Amino acid sequence: MKKTLLSVLFCAAAIVTNAATINYTADNSIFPNPERGFYLHTEKHVCKGSATCLSSSSLDSHKSDDNGTLVLMVCYLDSFLTTPTLPSEVLDGFDSDMQKLRNKGMKCILRFAYPQGTYGKGSNESGKDATLDIALGHLSQYKQHLQDNADVIYVVQAGIVGAWGEWYYSDNFGNQTSHLTANRRTLIDSLLKIVPADRCIQLRTPLFKTEYIGDTKPLTKADAYKDIPRARIGHHNDAFLYDYDNMGTYNDTAKQKPYLAQETLYVPMGGECDVDSTELAQIFCSREKTVADMSRLHWTYINKGYALKTTNMWRNNGTFDELNRYMGYRFQLVSATFPEQAQAGAKASISIKIKNVGYAPLYNERPAYLVLKGNNKTYSIKLASDPRTWLPNGVETNITEQVKIPSTVPSGTYQLYLNLPDAYASLASKPAFSVRFANTNVWESSTGMNKLNASIQVTNDGTVPVDPDDAITLPATLDINNVNAVSEDMTYYNTNYFDFGPGDGTNTGRWAEWQVNLKYPGEYFVSAIGAYPNGHQWQIELQNSGAEAYSIPASWTTGEEFLENPDSIKWNLTNVPAGVYMLRIKNIMEWGQPKLKSLTLEYDGEIPNPQAIDETFVPLDKNAPMYDILGRRVNATYKGIVIQNKQKYILW
Repeated sequence: MKKTLLSVLFCAAAIVTNAATINYTADNSIFPNPERGFYLHTEKHVCKGSATCLSSSSLDSHKSDDNGTLVLMVCYLDSFLTTPTLPSEVLDGFDSDMQKLRNKGMKCILRFAYPQGTYGKGSNESGKDATLDIALGHLSQYKQHLQDNADVIYVVQAGIVGAWGEWYYSDNFGNQTSHLTANRRTLIDSLLKIVPADRCIQLRTPLFKTEYIGDTKPLTKADAYKDIPRARIGHHNDAFLYDYDNMGTYNDTAKQKPYLAQETLYVPMGGECDVDSTELAQIFCSREKTVADMSRLHWTYINKGYALKTTNMWRNNGTFDELNRYMGYRFQLVSATFPEQAQAGAKASISIKIKNVGYAPLYNERPAYLVLKGNNKTYSIKLASDPRTWLPNGVETNITEQVKIPSTVPSGTYQLYLNLPDAYASLASKPAFSVRFANTNVWESSTGMNKLNASIQVTNDGTVPVDPDDAITLPATLDINNVNAVSEDMTYYNTNYFDFGPGDGTNTGRWAEWQVNLKYPGEYFVSAIGAYPNGHQWQIELQNSGAEAYSIPASWTTGEEFLENPDSIKWNLTNVPAGVYMLRIKNIMEWGQPKLKSLTLEYDGEIPNPQAIDETFVPLDKNAPMYDILGRRVNATYKGIVIQNKQKYILW
């Protein structure tokens, strides 16, 4: 049965109560936190019968000695330099290493490589790496294993090329070159497909990224966190602090350091210092120079064991402790304001001020929850604020939100907590993978939550306040007049039609788009109003943020049947994940002058938990603002309000 199109009215009722403000005290101690800090370098020449890299005892020492949570895992595949297919036990060994990390509360910086050194002398030095075809074959075998273990992979260094996988000495990818060869470009293409989409890869120099992207514009917030190359390529510097250009890491230091300073607000930076001379360490790696460069370029991790002349000097002069404290993110609670009382099912105003005193932000996705604990129950409310946007070097972030107290919370007093668990369900309940705040008397090690030292009295009288967030979201009729984006060469006629093409010649490729929230996957009726010629064929699709498209069968969208008999056109979106999409339509014929006025989707499924509709209309203030399903204010004729699932709706 075709459903009525409904739009939501009214804001949620909220109880206004007294509020309490809490101030917090900073903690200057050193403690472990996930995805940051000094890393333990581990490596293995992977071969048949010996496929694992990690030692449980060394992982334990890394955490107990230096509060370490990161491991650089270099998998040398030189035993298979000319072997197209890796034995299954090699891949099984990789999975075993990943499970060790899970058990120890750690993650890895991952690199695959072939030679561990160079051969030849002087300008003849090179590295016996695999050919592109062999390397891509090996990586393709690892693909599913990377996907399966993405939870404990922090970032993937590009590797593969040359000695140590550091992209300089190479037999097959251009030897001793600082530029991007065709094979290197192909390797990056493949890595972006093989590495999980929510993880970055890191390139050895800024020039490799700018040549791959095609410009020198640094990443900005507008493109950050998207599944696009610009937002997924980070940086690693394995010659940190070594002379002015870091052994060729920079080919234009004056331009590339400011570039990295902007880039690394959104993609990770790390590496190692290879200054292995006491005299040079004192010159190049002083505490002041190290801290200045790390904070400017937002370093998240560095090798604790190389070069030892430098890291030992850091241990002796206090630099090591300072880096261990501030590398990566370090969040502090400054103050917070919470209501003393709230009603279950209603919204409550909260305000939390957070300071990131670390050198870097978070890079991998991580939710933030306000947690209510009481009556032997725990209730988590996800905050809208994204912890990746809590900027470093002392920047304060004010989180001011209206949070909805779950309607299932019984009356009682609840203690408040802030929880930043891992985004992966496999790790979300493990305290070792949750973020600890640098404040006294807040960390609860048994749960991985941070106590906010505040409580809230919740009242639950069985009533549910009106809240549009609970509304049943049905796609509304989408007028071409309200398109979010159309091609510049589209013509708008005074008859309220858009022209999708010229009178003759090719007229494909012109899209009209709307943003829609597919809340209930299922079957939808599709109808349109079009002009001549009726025989035109249209392409209709839903496209997600990753450019994956779900298209309606083209044979359904041709001619008069599509335009005039919509009940025969039913689009099955049952297997399409719920979420926000672009609903797109374009003409795909190459003749005529196709025009279209509107496109309508109507949900044909059953609304979850249906309730009988009270046909007694509630009086409506005709001067009250009304909003359509996309949140735009509208003026329209209406009949009244319908009560359904204890929610109020306008009936159009």
